[in-house]
Amino acid sequence: MPELFDNNSIEQWSADGEKEITQRALETARAMLSEYQEPKLDKACDEALLDYIARREIEIPTADELNQTY
Repeated sequence: MPELFDNNSIEQWSADGEKEITQRALETARAMLSEYQEPKLDKACDEALLDYIARREIEIPTADELNQTY
């Protein structure tokens, strides 16, 4: 059963504050983001990834350029 869905009766839902699914989802997402801890990467691996990203940014045309060309 998904955790965000409320399967209580309408009376219980109303007594619990009438939270819609979007409100529960936003609260859950904000809690997850506030508790997030970035995993530690090996320094060499991190540098290799940053180098790869920099090379790909040069090789791949920007969205504006793609819109102009095509």
